[in-house]
Amino acid sequence: MRVTLSLRSLLTGVAGAILLLALAISTALVTITKRMERDSLQLGQTVESVRAAEEIEIALLLHSHEQQLLELTGDAIHATVMSDAEKNLQHWLTEARKFIGSSEEASILQELTRNSTEYLAIEQRLRSQGRTSIAESLQSLDKALDNSKRLVKINIDDARRVAEETRQWDELANRLGLILVTALFLGLGVVLWSIRRYAYQPLLSIRDALVDFRPGARDIAVPETGALELREIAREFNDMARRLAHHREVQLGFIAGVAHDLRNPLSALKLSAATVRQDRPLPPEDKLRERFVIVIRQVERIERMVEDLLDTARIEAGKLELRMEEHDLRGLLQEGIALHEETSSHHTLVLQVPEEPVLVRYDSTRISQVLNNLVNNAIKYSPEGGQVRVALSTEGDSAWVAVTDSGVGIPESERESIFEPFRRSAATRDTIPGVGLGLAVSRRIIEAHGGQIEVESTPGAGSTFRFRLPLEPRPGT
Repeated sequence: MRVTLSLRSLLTGVAGAILLLALAISTALVTITKRMERDSLQLGQTVESVRAAEEIEIALLLHSHEQQLLELTGDAIHATVMSDAEKNLQHWLTEARKFIGSSEEASILQELTRNSTEYLAIEQRLRSQGRTSIAESLQSLDKALDNSKRLVKINIDDARRVAEETRQWDELANRLGLILVTALFLGLGVVLWSIRRYAYQPLLSIRDALVDFRPGARDIAVPETGALELREIAREFNDMARRLAHHREVQLGFIAGVAHDLRNPLSALKLSAATVRQDRPLPPEDKLRERFVIVIRQVERIERMVEDLLDTARIEAGKLELRMEEHDLRGLLQEGIALHEETSSHHTLVLQVPEEPVLVRYDSTRISQVLNNLVNNAIKYSPEGGQVRVALSTEGDSAWVAVTDSGVGIPESERESIFEPFRRSAATRDTIPGVGLGLAVSRRIIEAHGGQIEVESTPGAGSTFRFRLPLEPRPGT
């Protein structure tokens, strides 16, 4: 199953792909940034923890060194330095607690704090007793220094681990960036290719077809490719080109038909006029009258053809003027029947109208033209004679006029095309004269009145043409 892509779908897909790509890039950047920020904070805490451990170690060593100097010299300055060292030791023990990153580090720091406290307590006790042996205090000092080194080591290990994680994330960021950039360029290529295939090339085809299109041009067609909207434009253009080509063929056929239909009355006029010559006496009066009857009939036929052509031109130009007045439609039908009663001795005209007036607002001249055309066709397309019935009825807010004959009928495939200009039934166009404008003009007149015209027919059994006109609203309705 072939799926046709529309421009809206294409643009939506492109926008969606760009949005997803942007979302992926943003998510990746935020994730990596947060991760690296966390690693940076952890690395900073590790550095501060190492610094605190080293400061603790320095304070312990300084205190021990000054203790030994104090015992050797008795100088009070060493006692002052020892006091400062104790303060620094307490300060950095407090600071170290702020940067604890694991339970192991907390345990080591707790042990370090206990060893340092024991060391200071032993030193204080020894000084107060006046003893000079420092073996007991050195044991506590060694434990404190060992814990300090352990604290430094564990933080250095953490720093190395964080550095390794940072390096891995940096590599991941580089790879992801490369993948996303590659995807971006590939997506851009796909977008450009899609736009070229589904929009640009079809537009060029339509442009070329429009440039090449001119009256009389043949085989002008646009490939129905690309996006759905452009396919529809191409399809409409191709349909228009086909209709114009068909219309041109119809017009050429119409010209040939007009020439053929004019030839007959012109020939009759020429023969009638040839009976009156300067070098010959006039024919008898009865013969001359017969000739003039023929001349009048042929002139009326030419006049009807010319009127149909003029009406067609007015309708196509949008200049069909209607003089709308309220009339009883029964009167117009009675006049139409009276006008055609003497036109054929082989046909019987029957009129059926309601007893009550049927008030309709219409242009009497134009509706008479429609009725005359339908009655003329009913007579003309019933060459064997028979009944032609004109019936008026009302249905709801509409008046319906039906003209029924028992003539040749119309094939189902032609019941719509006969209302097109210059179109006639294929079965009768060569045997029954006509141009093919009467029904087209009649439809446009009826539609201009807000009505409609339709046909029902059985080939060989006759046809019924019906047209509808809106009724005038009655007072109180």
